[in-house]
Amino acid sequence: MGAVEQERASQGFFGTSSAAGFMRQIRTAVDKRVDAPYRQSSTPRAPVNSTLLPPRRDVPQHPVANYVLPPRKMADSLMEVYWDYVFPLYPFLISAQMKSEYAKIWAGDTLDSDENMLMCTLNVMFALASQLADFVPPSEREASADAFFSRAKGLFQFNLWDTGSAGLIQCLLLMAQYLQSTDSAHQCWIVTGLAIRNAQSLGLHLPETIASFQSFEEQQLARKIWHGVISMTFGRPAMITKTSSGAVPLPAAVDDEFIPSNSSLEVSQPPNRPSIMAFFGKTLELYDIMNDVLLSLYNPSTDPSGEDIHDFYFNNSTTEGERSIFELDHCLSRWTKSLPVHLRGEAAMASANPIFCRQSIVLRARFLHVRILLFRPTLSKYCTLRDNTASDSLISINDSFPHRVALQCSVICVKAAQESIRLIYNNVPTDGTGGPLPAWWYNVLCAYKKPRRHCPLSLTRLDVYTSATVLIAGRLCSSILAEVTAESITESWNQALEILRKYQSYSTSARRCVAALEILYEQVASEGLPVHHGASSSLEEGDSPAIGDMSFGEGMNASILDSFEFPDFQDMSWLNSVPSNLY
Repeated sequence: MGAVEQERASQGFFGTSSAAGFMRQIRTAVDKRVDAPYRQSSTPRAPVNSTLLPPRRDVPQHPVANYVLPPRKMADSLMEVYWDYVFPLYPFLISAQMKSEYAKIWAGDTLDSDENMLMCTLNVMFALASQLADFVPPSEREASADAFFSRAKGLFQFNLWDTGSAGLIQCLLLMAQYLQSTDSAHQCWIVTGLAIRNAQSLGLHLPETIASFQSFEEQQLARKIWHGVISMTFGRPAMITKTSSGAVPLPAAVDDEFIPSNSSLEVSQPPNRPSIMAFFGKTLELYDIMNDVLLSLYNPSTDPSGEDIHDFYFNNSTTEGERSIFELDHCLSRWTKSLPVHLRGEAAMASANPIFCRQSIVLRARFLHVRILLFRPTLSKYCTLRDNTASDSLISINDSFPHRVALQCSVICVKAAQESIRLIYNNVPTDGTGGPLPAWWYNVLCAYKKPRRHCPLSLTRLDVYTSATVLIAGRLCSSILAEVTAESITESWNQALEILRKYQSYSTSARRCVAALEILYEQVASEGLPVHHGASSSLEEGDSPAIGDMSFGEGMNASILDSFEFPDFQDMSWLNSVPSNLY
């Protein structure tokens, strides 16, 4: 049995259905029948290791390696950007530990971590910071970040035959985060998968594994990296079930500075000291709601018949576990009420802490995006309701309860899109600095391509493109314009285009988004949608194209548009996808 346990430890975690799991059960049964002093512990040993942070002597070092660091002044500046702008939103590291190791590198002291993995992680941190650093000209940020990430890739050593580590998972998470800012969606998906599998091999998906770690610091780290990997979604078949993802408690809302090392005692945030970690926990709760939205409302197998208007709009009985739009909206409402004061909009804006202010804006942006996702399927259906949809002879479709509810859902969707654009527009600094907004790639685009029919479309973050397409849909229905004026939609549309143009120097994706919106609007305006249910689904002849008042694609490279996929305007599918040509 000792040999079996040693072999299992070298291969990672094995579940109860495995042969190793069966042998543990046999061992437990035998131990209960053996008298002391021969009896061993009768409790099955779930975790592979009792610690996430290996002692110094167990860390392999690489005496001969090609390590390259930027000049000290630049390195310090980039690290400051990372800790101020990246870490408060994605706290995947133990800040005190990483800062200590960073200082030892420059001092030439012996490191407590795997030197090669540490240098790889540092270069990814530099790459992320380069994308956000105000002291790096926007036109040079992509090249600077790519140089650091290329070094990280050269240092990255991953052996399929070895058990993973917390340091490896942390590095993979940062790599996935960086790849979201590039056109490498596929690489981001693969890196995220590696992080998930390595986390599972360490048993981090089990609450008993988390509880077995020696210190509260390690338990907190395990929670952060496990929930960090499951928050990376791409609209593809889920690698982690909802039950498994929720089995591990969320990270405690306690900042690293208040968590002592090597202490098994659970600690709490001091009174009257709002926690930076609270943002991460509330974000994870919001992502959980978003996951329910995607599973319930973006299921491609759900194809309600148009014969019944109730089923057409609100049929959610096809799959077990799906939730109605009303239940999901209630979840969102409860979530907003649960936000701590320092993450609420006005209170956070009045705070002198810039981190809390930024967290509040980012959280509001993500909330609005989930709200758009919640109501957008109804908006799409509202714009495509066919004349042959059956209704009670005593009640017209326009006066029916589901149709009236669908109208209000559509209005809410358009207003949420307007607010999301306005939130970004009002917080984009005029001096070209980053300001309190999320990273620019979260504002502009989403790392996904046109969805296949077998997987739901997952939007993990707010983006201007999505909001702009909602504005187009709202502009095409006169019943929506009765509550959301054409003038306000035009104002929001112009703000969206102005935002995209400000980001054009950062990446070609912003330029492509502008071009795509131009083509989309021109096609919708020229072909129009047939008039249904008493609502004008197209612009009246002679109307001025208010949304198109501003010119599009100035200085646009024609090659961007050469292979653009023109959408099918009869089913409004363009509202729920982004052309793959944008990447």
